[in-house]
Amino acid sequence: MVTREPIECPVCREPPAAGQQLEEHLVDEHPKRKLAKFIVAETTALASDDISE
Repeated sequence: MVTREPIECPVCREPPAAGQQLEEHLVDEHPKRKLAKFIVAETTALASDDISE
């Protein structure tokens, strides 16, 4: 039987509360600015990887 890793928030690296969806966790626990900074950092990292390949 295959076991799945628990879902982890990519921003805070914590699992959502029991019964809480990741989207709900992101909306309830993280301010817009923190989410925006995370998205910009991830996009920049992906773009840097694309350039270096």
